[in-house]
Amino acid sequence: MSKLETDLLRHETSDSENVLSRLIAEQGVTPIGDLRELAALWPADDDPDALMNFVLSERQTRLQLNAEDQHTK
Repeated sequence: MSKLETDLLRHETSDSENVLSRLIAEQGVTPIGDLRELAALWPADDDPDALMNFVLSERQTRLQLNAEDQHTK
């Protein structure tokens, strides 16, 4: 990786961290210290495998659409 690429990547990462830090401050959120806190918010009848399959399916669809879009340009 060239110095320019490294510098650009460092700049992009810094910008992303700044945006994320501002969002965290605006929303007043804090890290979860105990996973049971998160589990209490999750519906008991929700199937985590179904969620994972949905996310993976959506991701694959979006990747295909992006690839097709790149071919048409």
